[in-house]
Amino acid sequence: MRSASRSIKMLLLVFVIISLVVGCSNSNNNANNAGKVNTPANTPKVETPAEPVPAELEPYEVTLVMPGAPLKDHDLVIGEMNKILTEKINATLNLHYVDWGAWTEKTNLMFASSESFDLIFSAGWFGYTNSVGKGDYMAIDDLVAEYGQAFLDTIDPEIVNAAKVNGKLYAMVANKEFAADKGLTLNKALVEKYNFDLSTIKELADMEPLFKTIKENEPGVTPFLTTGGGAPSASILDYGYYDILGDGPGELLRTGEGLTVINKIEDPKYMEYAKLMRKWYLAGYVNQDAATVGDTGPQYRAGKAFAQTNSYKPGWVLENEKSMGMGLEVVQIATPFTSTTDATSALIAMSRTSKDPERAMMFMNLLYSDPDLLNLLINGIEGTHYVVKEGNIIDFAPGLDAATSGYPVTMNWMIGNLPMTHVWASEDPNKWQSYIEYNASAEKSRALGFAFNTEPVKNEIAAASNVEKEFKFVIVTGSVDPEEYIPKYLEKLKAAGLNKIIAEKQRQLDEWAKTK
Repeated sequence: MRSASRSIKMLLLVFVIISLVVGCSNSNNNANNAGKVNTPANTPKVETPAEPVPAELEPYEVTLVMPGAPLKDHDLVIGEMNKILTEKINATLNLHYVDWGAWTEKTNLMFASSESFDLIFSAGWFGYTNSVGKGDYMAIDDLVAEYGQAFLDTIDPEIVNAAKVNGKLYAMVANKEFAADKGLTLNKALVEKYNFDLSTIKELADMEPLFKTIKENEPGVTPFLTTGGGAPSASILDYGYYDILGDGPGELLRTGEGLTVINKIEDPKYMEYAKLMRKWYLAGYVNQDAATVGDTGPQYRAGKAFAQTNSYKPGWVLENEKSMGMGLEVVQIATPFTSTTDATSALIAMSRTSKDPERAMMFMNLLYSDPDLLNLLINGIEGTHYVVKEGNIIDFAPGLDAATSGYPVTMNWMIGNLPMTHVWASEDPNKWQSYIEYNASAEKSRALGFAFNTEPVKNEIAAASNVEKEFKFVIVTGSVDPEEYIPKYLEKLKAAGLNKIIAEKQRQLDEWAKTK
């Protein structure tokens, strides 16, 4: 591997020297992608190389592991991508999908068996720091410095730093929104039917009169449709009221000063939300299967519900009105906030089993600099899956829609420099500029950039996770009496090692703060 790395570096050095000798006459060739994609003003447009990487590089297949299922036209799209990759870095792409539901089990097995692959999806909310702690990923600081300049030119250094663990970078951040605001999504037709004044909704409890009206006047409509993971305590509090500071118990209050790690289960706000949900559950405002149900989308799209919780970003309403086929209203409960989890909500990490990290980094760099390549990965093939309507606006090719396309959009939040991609006709045409303004407006966590290394307390976190599975969903959905169950929850969490986890998180946070 070291020998291969030195060979690559020498070849690239020779190539650069030859390019300099040729002189400036070829410089205009670098603009071969200019004008194809409208990127925001402060998103640097990185030109792709005028010449391919030297042919002396041995052919290599870059394996990228992503969650999801293969799309019908997967092979067709990858074939087109490989034409570009072969020319530019003498590589091809193997896009390997793993089902969301089996992700943890299968990827753990891949690492345990030292299966060879190069890149893998990760996220702050998806076990990133835990995987770093286990040694699944390799540090990429030197690789990015040498082969990932487009990434560094694109992403705000503060956001790049948010993906670092113990001062080292293990993954590349997707360029998209780096904040989130939380609240309730309402059926617009019912809001208008009953002339609800949404300006009066400041807190979650203010929704109660609206739910009462729907319950009394709309038989067959659930006033507040939720799941365990989508309940306000798990959605609004965890990502709007607290900074969850990575895996395991131990949170930082968004408001106030200092860096004191608290246990949210003992926080009065947690009990307040749990008691409110219990009240609504008993009143029939909340679906009775909330603690166990998985997907509530079909019921909501069918008009069988009035409200649900969501996380928002620019253009969210327009996009979801199109996909759900109904008018929507949004009540904001928590304003935009950037935590380490938000900043690292979509990452591509380098596997420790990669046989050619240099080539894998070259591939990733193209996803931050080559609009043609990234648009193929995200949107498919022009003329086959979409057509350009005007400028950077695209729509489905004639006769196709999201349900019939052989390559529906699934990765438009997960990878690369996304402002290089086309904007769909169903989206806000100023989408990417709005993202920039949104990111700039968000309040930043006092612990932005802190990444918790779970390795010292991994056994305690695993035990606490099992306790959470037993208690969390039934409490946050109002399915049980919180005054009875929260003390039981706390007792079992403490037996699992709650205090040890919080103490370790506090220790690491204090050490991190000394470097700031």
